[in-house]
Amino acid sequence: MALLFSLFIQLVLAQTSYLELAKFYAPIIHQEIGTHPAADEFTRVNYDGDWNPFNNWQNLEKSERPREVYWGLIESEKHYFLTYAFFFPRDYSWVCFWVLCHENDFEGMRVVIRKPDKIVALETLAHNYRTEVKDPKQIEVMIEWGGHGIIPLVKQRPHEHNIVYLPSHYQLRSLDELWQKRKSFLFNERGHFNGDDWILFGKGAAKPPWKWEIWNSELAAGEWFLDPLKLYGDEGEKYLLHQYREN
Repeated sequence: MALLFSLFIQLVLAQTSYLELAKFYAPIIHQEIGTHPAADEFTRVNYDGDWNPFNNWQNLEKSERPREVYWGLIESEKHYFLTYAFFFPRDYSWVCFWVLCHENDFEGMRVVIRKPDKIVALETLAHNYRTEVKDPKQIEVMIEWGGHGIIPLVKQRPHEHNIVYLPSHYQLRSLDELWQKRKSFLFNERGHFNGDDWILFGKGAAKPPWKWEIWNSELAAGEWFLDPLKLYGDEGEKYLLHQYREN
């Protein structure tokens, strides 16, 4: 019993330290605001009080949308890989048709840290394309209005209608919560978020990190998130903490 209690305390302390790490490297966000401002406010997946992915668009104007950002950490022998992901109940454009607009949107970025504390890369995803900034001076990004692609601020400035969120302006929420629901009604048979508004044959549905695709690369779907050592690891380097792999 004493051994189990000791292991439990160690686990709690480890999770606490990982959260502090996530808070320390959390990004400054420049969120563009478009023609539907409520749809450009990142929030949690169950912002409307339920886990029904088919009513998020409809509830957009009816519910509060607390500012929350999902985070997940993968640790290797020499690196920390911190993923930050942003949920929007609606993806939209100037004119909505087919896959240009769809219910639920989930976009992401990653901070790569070489132990103990050197930031070696900032990576962002926008419409299945990856942008990398090596040795960034600051973790600062812009998020597009409508489609919500994420781009490092040094690569693109937001338009004049934007809101700046410091890490103190939003809460961090564990990505583990969604991982534990990966086989639930929240996701469809392809592992993408369910949702029906403005989706043609299911195309355009938001993807969780373990399904994110990187076009014009040799990475398979989900590999960017699931196997970061493929891009940054030293030869023979192994993972120490990786809860996002199927047993």
